[in-house]
Amino acid sequence: MNAPRTMVLINPAAGGGRAGRRWEMIRSLASRQFSFDEHRTREPGEATRVAAQAARDGVERMLVVGGDGTLHEVVNGLAGTAVRVAPMPFGTGNDFARGVGMKIGPSDLLEGLARDGERFVDLGQVHGRYYLNVAGVGFDAEVARIVNAMPTKAGGTLPYLMTAVREAFRFQPSELSVCMDGAARPPGRQLMVAVGNGSAYGGGMQVCPGAEVDDGLLDVLLVGDLRGAAILRLLPRVFRGKHLGCAGVELHRAARVEIDGPAQAVLHADGELLGGLPAVFTVAHRALRLWIPG
Repeated sequence: MNAPRTMVLINPAAGGGRAGRRWEMIRSLASRQFSFDEHRTREPGEATRVAAQAARDGVERMLVVGGDGTLHEVVNGLAGTAVRVAPMPFGTGNDFARGVGMKIGPSDLLEGLARDGERFVDLGQVHGRYYLNVAGVGFDAEVARIVNAMPTKAGGTLPYLMTAVREAFRFQPSELSVCMDGAARPPGRQLMVAVGNGSAYGGGMQVCPGAEVDDGLLDVLLVGDLRGAAILRLLPRVFRGKHLGCAGVELHRAARVEIDGPAQAVLHADGELLGGLPAVFTVAHRALRLWIPG
């Protein structure tokens, strides 16, 4: 049986340069297991264009060497195609890979690619953009906006945590209207609304604990009008996924979520800013084919 035609897409800057270095360490080992073409990205958005072209050119499997941000770009080029995506999670957070139960050691990944493992997963969708992990409006989106604007963007939890602590005493919750599967809630002030396909973002923050990437539903976390010290008390619980049941915190599941509010409200998906409100979140069920090493 012929090996699938494979492309390796590398974001050498992911993980502060870790992705590029790790790929160079295992490249020769990979080449002994299967043949592949390589592409190294140089600018934001490039991975989406390259992935879409690869699908048109008949590539059957794409190894994505990078983190969640690189994977986010790739799925926006491959969603709905027959290309199998094999994450090589060498970024900083790697929340998606952990969420689907992948081992993330380089040797484990390469060994696993020799075995035929496949899984279909859902993608969230908002403003015409697919996302893997979590999208949202409010406090977490504002934190993402600030972190993304830093002169040298550092990945992982630390910059998000430091920014969140500072913004806890600055951010003013907005009045948002939320409708889930046609059931509208009364408008009210919300610190944030997170809409999760997966469970985590920011390098391990379990904002939507229990979310499944193949159940055809979005997990919707509503956090009420919390400020200052109340936010700081909640943050440590989020890392452990123990914030459900806290005052002002609700979790729902829905296939369609509509959010409206102030025009200046910030919206993010997988940490990428995607515009504002109103916004409609939906599920693209089984839209991505994963090649799961091992």
